[in-house]
Amino acid sequence: MIINKLAAEAHEAGMSFWDELWSITLDPAHIFSELIWQVVFDGLFVAFLYGVVYKRWLLPRLRHEIHEDLDKEHGIEHHDDHIHIKGAKDHD
Repeated sequence: MIINKLAAEAHEAGMSFWDELWSITLDPAHIFSELIWQVVFDGLFVAFLYGVVYKRWLLPRLRHEIHEDLDKEHGIEHHDDHIHIKGAKDHD
């Protein structure tokens, strides 16, 4: 691999561990590749999972199930334009 070749060349050139570390850290190609990876991972992967899977699919499903359970517990029936409350004794 390229990284192994570069590490071997740096080691053969007599660079210490810290010199190799700083040369890799400050390498413009390495910085650019890290930025691209951050955009890909954070922008696409995390945003997709949170924005689409969690907020648009999982959360509404959970809220709907919880709402149904509360309606059954309190005796509420939903209709198109009104609701019936059968479980409450005193209501307006």
